[in-house]
Amino acid sequence: MLFKAIYLLPLLPAIGVLINGLLGSRFGERAVAFVACSTVGISLILAIGMLYQMLIADPAQRVVTSTLYRWISDGSLQINIGFLIDPLAMAMIMVILFVGFIIHFYSIGYMEGEPGYRRYFVCLNLFIFFMLVLVMGDNLILTFVGWEGVGLCSYLLIGHWFHKKSASDAGRKAFVVNRVGDFGFMLGILLVIVTFHTVSFAELKTILAGSHGIPAATLTIIALLLFTGAMGKSAQFPLHVWLPDAMEGPTPVSALIHAATMVNAGVYFMCRIFPFLQQAPYVLPIIAFVGLLTAVYAACCAVGQKDIKKVLAYSTISQIGYMFMAVGCGIYIAGMFHLVAHGVFKGLLFLGSGAVIHAVKGEQDIANMGGLIKTIPVTSFTFLIGLLALAGIFPMAGFFSKDAIIMGGYERFGIVYWLFGFGGAVLTAIYCGKLFGIAFLGETNFKGHIHKPNFFFNAPLVILAFCAVVLGILGLPMFTKNTYFAKFMSSSFNLGAGGHAAQGHGISLQVEIILTLIVSVFAIAAVALALVIYSRHRKKAVGFEARHAGLMTVLFEGFLMDKLYDTIWVRPLKWISKNSNEVVDHKIVDGAVNGTGKVAMGTGKWLAAMQAGYVRHYAVSIVFGVAVFVGITVMLLF
Repeated sequence: MLFKAIYLLPLLPAIGVLINGLLGSRFGERAVAFVACSTVGISLILAIGMLYQMLIADPAQRVVTSTLYRWISDGSLQINIGFLIDPLAMAMIMVILFVGFIIHFYSIGYMEGEPGYRRYFVCLNLFIFFMLVLVMGDNLILTFVGWEGVGLCSYLLIGHWFHKKSASDAGRKAFVVNRVGDFGFMLGILLVIVTFHTVSFAELKTILAGSHGIPAATLTIIALLLFTGAMGKSAQFPLHVWLPDAMEGPTPVSALIHAATMVNAGVYFMCRIFPFLQQAPYVLPIIAFVGLLTAVYAACCAVGQKDIKKVLAYSTISQIGYMFMAVGCGIYIAGMFHLVAHGVFKGLLFLGSGAVIHAVKGEQDIANMGGLIKTIPVTSFTFLIGLLALAGIFPMAGFFSKDAIIMGGYERFGIVYWLFGFGGAVLTAIYCGKLFGIAFLGETNFKGHIHKPNFFFNAPLVILAFCAVVLGILGLPMFTKNTYFAKFMSSSFNLGAGGHAAQGHGISLQVEIILTLIVSVFAIAAVALALVIYSRHRKKAVGFEARHAGLMTVLFEGFLMDKLYDTIWVRPLKWISKNSNEVVDHKIVDGAVNGTGKVAMGTGKWLAAMQAGYVRHYAVSIVFGVAVFVGITVMLLF
């Protein structure tokens, strides 16, 4: 069986890193791209075969483990280099390799002629390797190795054009902000080791399923610490500020790392540690609240953005917020379904934005575009499909996945929670319509020659657009928790097909249908209205925004979160550093060192003055010294 060679999935991208890293300087660009793409492509083929075997297997036999060797042994604590594949991991693996391969292929044309071409593909392969280690690791430590590895690759790829100060600053910002969350992650792992004396996911699940006697407070602290790590990696409020700036990297990087894979790692990890969440009931509402706050907050910010990639960046933050809403509501399968759907349609949107930016020679301000549907129709129509999926318009995949989350919010927390989730969905529809109306419809504002995307651009867009439509099938049959995707995933959670972790308010089929229709009607109306306003009545829309410039500025700057952090953290730390340098370092430390030197020099000069070279002086000194010595001796004896 293919499952016996599951280690090949991460091994093949690692081989690509070694070949291009060690020998790539002798290759041309196409050879480098061939090595990088083929290694990921072969891994994808193997993963598809494993997925087929998992689908035809009995649900009880869909968990496959493989231990390569014992890594660390310390008393009762045993840590292995081992891999775990179950439906939860397989869903994430397919997103990583499928979207990853398409982005590798897309990058052949997008990065052509760019400096650092080989370095870019080496980092891209390395990212796929670490992402697979993160997802496939069968214990917390190995998962953390992949977790930190993708953080390193993110830093390198965001700052790929390091000669630009904005890019290097963005990479550094992403690295620093993620360290905040990772600190909580590490503390959580240490507390798990102290409490359970194991880090194996399988062993932890078995312990938590029995009568373990571990206090609920301990489990709550562990869950909160691990959730902190997920917040940083998945850019949840207030640790979201790194993601909009990360758009300084190449657009395929934005598609792979900051839309389809890495930022989803936090959601995947929360689903992986669901046994902790099951027994930490106070943590679930916190996760649900953070997800809801992030979803609505980021949707508001996206409405005020002008940069096409910044709109999608805040959109990513918002949609991951919906995934955390699902986790907080205990509907893990719905969260994973939205993760899969989002990985496809957001990858499509980022790659589409890259094709647009390439067509208009680097322009990213949507106000300077317009009318692109006439000149780049393939990009325009596929981009529209991605936006409709993002807005949750039937029959796109985003409709089924987002509807399940919003309904789950109503069932778990009631109508008020549903209203906020519904508001975020309407805001999403508004900025989707605004983006397409300004950039693709109406009058053309770009004055230069538009460079039409070639095959390397269009083929990935068509494939992803097709998937964004047909993936909705996994959400059937509607208005039931027993969907095709739920049937496949249920064995990973042992919660039945639906996967609810906590009792909610309950919801009848009639109410669910009515609420779904309300969300759908308002979403369609919001998209259509925004399209008309920003394409046919753009001047009036611009005038309205000008009259509310203060509000638009607040939205554009993300509710001034960067300035807030600058005031609370950056400036005080700079002041402390400056004063530490001037007072502690220069005056105290350097003063002590220099003072010691001056004392030594002064003492040396004084002693040197006594060495006059006269014998009579030396004789007097000897006599004086003898007299002192004799005097002290007499005093001590008598």
